[in-house]
Parts: sequence; structure tokens; C-alpha cells
Amino acid sequence: MTEPTPTSQRFEVSAPGKVILHGEHSVVYGHPAIAGSIGLRTYLNYTALEHSPTPPTRMLIVEFLSIPFTATLQLEMFEAFLRDVDCNETLQPEMFLEQLRSPGDFPFVRFVHDPSPELMDTTSKARMSLGSTLYIINRVLRSEGVRSIDPSSVGAGGFRLSLLSEMSIGAGLGSSASYAVCLAAGAYNLARMLQKQPNLDASALNDPEVRRKIYQWSFDSEIIMHVKPSGIDNEIATNGGLVRFRRGTGVDKVIALRRPVHILIVDTGVSRSTAMLVAKAANRLELFPRTIGPLLEAMGGLVDEAIELLESDKEPERTVYDRLGSLVSINNNLLRSLDVSHPALEQMFTIAERYGFASKLTGAGGGGCGFVLLPANYRELDSFQQLIGALNEAGFRSFETTVGIGEGFTLS
Repeated sequence: MTEPTPTSQRFEVSAPGKVILHGEHSVVYGHPAIAGSIGLRTYLNYTALEHSPTPPTRMLIVEFLSIPFTATLQLEMFEAFLRDVDCNETLQPEMFLEQLRSPGDFPFVRFVHDPSPELMDTTSKARMSLGSTLYIINRVLRSEGVRSIDPSSVGAGGFRLSLLSEMSIGAGLGSSASYAVCLAAGAYNLARMLQKQPNLDASALNDPEVRRKIYQWSFDSEIIMHVKPSGIDNEIATNGGLVRFRRGTGVDKVIALRRPVHILIVDTGVSRSTAMLVAKAANRLELFPRTIGPLLEAMGGLVDEAIELLESDKEPERTVYDRLGSLVSINNNLLRSLDVSHPALEQMFTIAERYGFASKLTGAGGGGCGFVLLPANYRELDSFQQLIGALNEAGFRSFETTVGIGEGFTLS
């Protein structure tokens, strides 16, 4: 057991999850998407260890509490990893992804203390999670000029990094991006500590250059996780808010909401692979370009129509809600045409429609989560209580949230 450490020997990074209101899949092809932060977050906690679990050796302990999985590296082997492996200039994310997916040893296995057999499985969450974690830590530290570990900069027993998400993994709520942002920001703060610099303060957290770095490093992690990420998930996890986003150019509009956007997020409990679903949509586009191409363009047009409504202060609230609901239903049917729905999602859509609510999938589809659009007075409605009861009876987990009002990553 490790003993409590002083407050100065701890820090916590958190980053929000996201919901895509409109534009999933079409955003991959250059069309706009709308996404916003939600009230669920991922946390990274750094703790300096006063005593090593295997004295006298100092250790780096990495805990993935949501999987769960734990890996350890002797601090001298972690230093060798920083010295001998260059994830900043030489080993790029696409190359490392290829290594992770190739059968055989875990790419960094020689640095890991008593490696778990799970690391040999190319499909395991443990292999992907530890791989991306070590890769990004190496990339960030080397980028910031750190090649060695000053023992006086960490605890006498080393240090521990613990990661925990309030979101279901693989549910379409941006859990991997919020994890990536926590990891990037945590590694950047660790680099400062190892160089005897103070922790990131409010001024540094709001520095555009710092946020640009965090965004880019988290995007690198998303490449490892999803092959061809749009960048929208880690944009929201970095900066929060509600935005229009384009792949390659990033945020081109911060949406000026005239009224809150309330939704009920529904978790089907069905895990899926974003990369596989993006590939499925790409295959459909390849097979039917004259049909699917215009469909993707329609999704882009729908985004702009939704933004007009979200920013409108000329129409009555009920009119705006009804029209937004129509766009939710239209977009859901367009997404169905890409073959990215799932029987569990279809069950959720049916329940929502039964009680008079518009709903759609969010994220890649294929399971994961969907959302139900809610009116301003939803808590007063009998139909809302009936909706919750029916979803619970069907075995779905759900939670209410207001989109786009939360902040991006924080450090304390």
C-alpha cells in the first residue's frame, strides 16, 4: 500500500465527452457537423508515490480503471523508453497503429514490467489503451525536450497515472477523445514538472498555443484509436461549447445559442468500433457514389439549417423545437441509409416515437448511444416520464443533459 502524498504531489485533468447533434459520418468527407460538450467527463489523476510497491525500485503505474487494466514500468525502463524510442519525429501515429494491429508482441513490451498476456491480443482494449498512452506520453515529453527523469521531480516510489471515464467505452460519446485530451494535457503538465516548472495555471490553460498543442496530441491519439478521425471529438474535449466543425480546418463557427438544447442520451449498451463503421459508410459510398454522395451533401445542408434554428430569436420556442425535431428525424433516416444503425438503436427510436419525441443515433452508430430531443418543459410532461419508464424497462441507461454549456479540459 502507498501512503498519502502531499497535495503538491497530485494533479487532476478532466475533459468532457461530446454529442454530435448532426453531421456524423458526413464530416469525414469535408461536410460540416455540429457537436457540443455534455455533462460526463473523463479524469486523469497523477499521484507521486512516496513508497514503491516493489522497493527499492521506483515504478510508473498506469491504471485504466474503466477497463479495468493496470500496467507497470520500472522508472529506469521508462527512462530507457524515452531515450530509445522516438514517438515525436520518427514513429508517427499511423506507423504505430500498424504495429499495434500486427500480430505478435506488444510494440513496447520490453519496457513493461511483467507484461500481461492481454497485451498479445491485437483486439484487446488493454493493448490499444496502454499502447496509445505510452505513445502519447513519449511524443509529448520528447516534443517538450524531456529525455530523462530527474528522480527529485517525482515521488520516492515513482508515480501513478489513473484514468477513469464516466462514459461507456465505445458508446459514441467521445470517451476516447476525452481520454486522449486528459492524457495529452497530463503528459504536458508532467513535462513541465520534470523540467522543474510549475503546474499549468489558469493563464496557461487559456493560452491558444497550449490548447493547440493539446488538440494536436489528442488527435494523434485518435488516429491510433480510430484510423481516420474527424477531429470533432477532441475539439470538444479540448475546448467545450457547441460548434460547427469541418475536418481539416477545425471549428469555423461557435454557435450562439438563443435557448438551451436539452437532450436525453440513451446508451444501448452495445459496444462497437468507430473505425469499422466509418469503413462501412465508405464502402457504401464507393459502391453507390451517385446516391450516397448527394446524401452526404444533404447532411451538410441539414447542419446549416439546424444552426439557423439554434441561433434564431425570431421564431416561437415551440416552433423552433418542432423544426429541430424534424431535422433530427430526417438526419436519422439519412444515417440509416449508410447502414450504420443497429437493432438496439431501432428499438430506442421506436420507444421515443411512441411517446412523441424525435430521436437519432449519435457518433458512429452500430450500437453505442442515441439521443432524444427534449422540449424546455420536458420534466413537466407525463410523456417524458413514460418515455423514461419504457427505456428502463427495455434495459437502456439514459441521462439528461444540456448540450454545449460545459467547459473543455481543466487541470487542478
